[in-house]
Amino acid sequence: MRREVSAAQLFRILLLAVTIFLVGYLAALALDPGIRKRLPARLQWFGEPASWPTIAIVFVLITVVCVLTYRARRARRSASAPIAIVLGLVATSVLLGVTSYWDCHDGAHSRYFTPIAWAASLYLGGGIEQHLADQTVCPSQTPVALEIAKLSAIGAIVVGVVGVVVALFQSQSDRIRARFSKSITAVVGIDDDGVSMVAAVARTLQSDSRLVLITASADRPCVHEVRNMGAAVVEFDQSRPEQLESLRLWRKLDRLYLLSPDPTTNLQRLGIITRRLSEVGDKQRLPLIVRIDDPWQAEAWRAQQFGGSDTQWAADAVGKYEVTARRLLDRIVSGQPVRRIIVGGTSQLTLALCADMAQRQVERSYFADPQQRELPKLTLVGENADEYREDHQFRQEQLGVLDDQLAIDVVSNAPTVPVLTEAITEDPGTDAVILVDADPKGADTSVGTRLASRFPSVPIYAWDPNARVADDRPPIVGQLRTYRLAMDLPAGYAQDAWERAAMLIHERYAAERGHDSPATQPWAQLDEFYRGSNRRQVANALWLVEQKGGHTWNTWGSTATPTPLSEMRGLEPLEQLRLLGFDRDAATAMARAEHEDWCRYYRKADWKYGAVRDEERKFHEKLVAWDTVEADSELLNTALDSLANTLMRLRELGYRSRPVWERYRRAGTVTAEQRSSAWTWTSSNGETMQANAGDWSVQDGDGDSWSVRDDIFRATYQPIDGNRWRRTGFVDARRARGRETIQTLEGPATTADGDWVLRGEKGDLWTMPSDEFARRYEGPVAECHASS
Repeated sequence: MRREVSAAQLFRILLLAVTIFLVGYLAALALDPGIRKRLPARLQWFGEPASWPTIAIVFVLITVVCVLTYRARRARRSASAPIAIVLGLVATSVLLGVTSYWDCHDGAHSRYFTPIAWAASLYLGGGIEQHLADQTVCPSQTPVALEIAKLSAIGAIVVGVVGVVVALFQSQSDRIRARFSKSITAVVGIDDDGVSMVAAVARTLQSDSRLVLITASADRPCVHEVRNMGAAVVEFDQSRPEQLESLRLWRKLDRLYLLSPDPTTNLQRLGIITRRLSEVGDKQRLPLIVRIDDPWQAEAWRAQQFGGSDTQWAADAVGKYEVTARRLLDRIVSGQPVRRIIVGGTSQLTLALCADMAQRQVERSYFADPQQRELPKLTLVGENADEYREDHQFRQEQLGVLDDQLAIDVVSNAPTVPVLTEAITEDPGTDAVILVDADPKGADTSVGTRLASRFPSVPIYAWDPNARVADDRPPIVGQLRTYRLAMDLPAGYAQDAWERAAMLIHERYAAERGHDSPATQPWAQLDEFYRGSNRRQVANALWLVEQKGGHTWNTWGSTATPTPLSEMRGLEPLEQLRLLGFDRDAATAMARAEHEDWCRYYRKADWKYGAVRDEERKFHEKLVAWDTVEADSELLNTALDSLANTLMRLRELGYRSRPVWERYRRAGTVTAEQRSSAWTWTSSNGETMQANAGDWSVQDGDGDSWSVRDDIFRATYQPIDGNRWRRTGFVDARRARGRETIQTLEGPATTADGDWVLRGEKGDLWTMPSDEFARRYEGPVAECHASS
């Protein structure tokens, strides 16, 4: 494929050509000064001995070429920029020096060695004039080439010395580079598996962003590889977490990758960085990628973070099993036509392959190019293959995917050559085989080779821990290729889920509109302003559903049955939003937040209100205040319809929200007495709570006691006999978000991990440990409307 040359590259090439031509001309002029006399009279001044304009022009050109070379190589994350500059300056000085001294020889000075030796002497700091045996000065008249040669030699020495100093003080220089960068893309923690992902990050880095690797050990080979990509390396003592928190670069952070192979370490570091960011800035929706290799753990954490109740991060997870599955399936789907993929063996990679194929099915159902082939089916071969199919189905249910379109067949036998041969022979021309990673001690590594010799036309991918990570490797036997678990992302693969969602939503919308305007061009040709607008719409939907709609995107373990989208199409926007789980007030608040954010984005790009939309002049008829929208039924309906469409499209892509608060029934009996004076009591978290005169002191059968305000007590307890009461009614409850402070009627209460936050009928809040909550409440109780 032909490589396109940018305007900057073309300018750099032309400037280099001009510089080389002028240096060559000065070298030729040093050999034959008469050349200048043959030029037109108006150009004869260039190259004249002691001509300061000539020296200035050539010196400036050489300097600019060096600067552009440095910037171009740094943009490609190459660490060889100083070496290239030094070599260029040395070549320039040697060429000009040798040609200037070429005629300086006599009986005591060699014709060939003397020019080279005197050219080399330019690096020793002496003068440029040399003397022959009879004390004759040579050259008799100093050519401009020799002046340029001396300046080039000085430049090479300076750049070389600076490079050596930087190398000797690499750690300090990296900290300085990071400190004075405009923005930072930080990678915290790395191992050999993570290098390929960092390389992908470096290739997609914005021109004004600095890649910074923060590591506990800077002497490992993987760190040197990342440094060679142009990254600044900052070292910290992992036994002292405060060192990580005290780094001065966090206020400039624009993207964060936590790539330690230990997910617990990554999440601990995330807590430290989050705390520090809250102190030094107010940035929101910073892209965050956390490495979690186990595909189930990654999916559960991703579900908990998706959308993010804490708007500081736009979080996603990545792991070597998920990335490897994506890479393998990309190669198979884009290759020869395949109707079935046989997965030999069971491991975490098996689950990742099932999950990735299921997501592809969802995306194909949402939008597919008419020229794309149908996705292949999966067949799992393994002694416990049926368990893995059940695990996949359970995972889909936990995510709230009730209509799993992925067809998975199983063969419950060990993936031996005879078993796989029987599975393939039915239609060998349309099968592909993936032999997943297994126990190295018990694995038969010859299975792939033996299958390839039997079926030379069948693509076979066999796990090999010693395989090189490369996109294309020629097969040795049949179509056998080896792979290893690694995190080398496929080219062009979106690193986060919301980027992928924004692209798919736009592609279907643009296809429906027929690509008839600048805003409806295919994603690859779409102007960056409109790409950003699509990203903004998805990111804002994630935010406003939680902050304005009272929902969460974490549907892991959700038992609610959502209303089918087929029943929503054609309804009024407010009714669609009600079925998605939002009442009129929440829907209006969400539509307002979306409209105002859309207006901010367009106005920041210098768009203005115009009665008629004009994309060239940047006029838009809907760029009005929310009061105007609310007063116009057509504009209001359009805003609500846009919101409903966005949420329904996210539903189609597998991203479903549910209400944060769920309904629970109060259960059990207590003993209670009303007190006439104020008192204090201690909560389960050890905090002192204040009860007022007239409140009730309540105690359950396990000895726990608490206070309840009189009006709330009488509305939620029924007398049995004496001081025994039955708990009645309902409460809303949600899981606590880590350590958060809740303002209760008795005073502030801080939650612990696993606690619940409860809300009474009168809006009163209180907290409760998980074991107590399980004893006192039943549910959740189904609501009258479904979640979105």
